Amino acid sequence: MQERSEVILERRTRSAGEEWSMSADDILKKNVINPQGDDLGKISDMRIAFPDGKVQYLVLRYGGVLGMAAKRFAVPPEAMIYRSGDDNFVVNIDKQRLDDLPGFDEDNWPREADYSLIQSAGSMTPPTREEAEAMKRSETPPPEVVTTERVETRPRRR
Repeated sequence: MQERSEVILERRTRSAGEEWSMSADDILKKNVINPQGDDLGKISDMRIAFPDGKVQYLVLRYGGVLGMAAKRFAVPPEAMIYRSGDDNFVVNIDKQRLDDLPGFDEDNWPREADYSLIQSAGSMTPPTREEAEAMKRSETPPPEVVTTERVETRPRRR
């Protein structure tokens, strides 16, 4: 006699949709703000690690006048969110922290991103208008967007 299995975990995963990318020209000179709306500067450069060819960090140029006496910080790219509506990158860094830290010297670039710059707090940014409208929709997404995984247990035979 076969006993019925019991579902102990069901996880629904929604895919994020299409992958997208930006060229280096599109990223460089973009404004960077924090969730409070403070201007943190611009992306002035990026460092790519080889042989894997992945972006190791983006260089945030902060402060200074006409590019002189500006500080540079190595920000992990995964800590930034691009907001197309206002054409800014948003990163959860306190402006006062950038004022207090020295940054890195143009002649002595760091080997990796400075993760200590990033504040870890709940949701980083409020949703854009498009995101808020999408959350209000009550219609279910098409089946190709939602995947259901089921983990079942079966009683052991003794």
